[in-house]
Amino acid sequence: MIETVKYSDIVETIKQDEKRMTGRSFCFDSVDSVTQNLMAEMNAKLKRHTLVAVLFCNPGTQFCKDEILNSLNYFHKRSKNYIHIFCCGFGVYKKSTGFDDIQQVVNIDGDPWFYSDAALVDVVESFEAKTNWRYSGENELLILDVIPCGEPSEVTINNAIVCNLEQMKTDKAFTSVRSLIESLIRFAASDECADAWEFSDRQGIGAAKSSLKDGVLSLLPKSVEALYRKSEGFAVRKI
Repeated sequence: MIETVKYSDIVETIKQDEKRMTGRSFCFDSVDSVTQNLMAEMNAKLKRHTLVAVLFCNPGTQFCKDEILNSLNYFHKRSKNYIHIFCCGFGVYKKSTGFDDIQQVVNIDGDPWFYSDAALVDVVESFEAKTNWRYSGENELLILDVIPCGEPSEVTINNAIVCNLEQMKTDKAFTSVRSLIESLIRFAASDECADAWEFSDRQGIGAAKSSLKDGVLSLLPKSVEALYRKSEGFAVRKI
């Protein structure tokens, strides 16, 4: 769980992760200069993906209180090795003091975290300016497949889907948001996720968009998965 009072918090975290990631690479000992150049070219073409979940949840809503707020510390502990989960509008005191409407709402890893509507709006507006996503005002989860980008102040979103958590709960797509996030974490850590990325890299952006949505839908009950596959519905859709 990563504090996110600005869009730049997401960018900075992903950029730091890109520097640490070595990914797959081609390396052979004692090769000539021609082979070295070939290896460099092959490595340059490798995409190193990061799966990112962005939570837009307002602790003033009953849904957030019931489904999300008390699980944020668990998400923080459980997700850190597999997926970045950003909680928009939430941050520790030092990061949140730039907003005049902060309120303490939860403890994460022993530290008090604060929430600000103004901070949430800031991140919403940044995402809306950079994608065709439009915030519904309800509790939503964006799932992003991010790949390296040359621009220091930007990230490249290879593809993305939005999940309206409130509608999904109504549709009985999950028993709880906690169970959905747990399934998403397991998917992020699986060979299935890595294989889907490799396949989409070969097939192009259309396959990438389908593979991410297919992966998320596969986590849902079969009846709901079939319902959501029939159309680009309101609850789970590509953006």
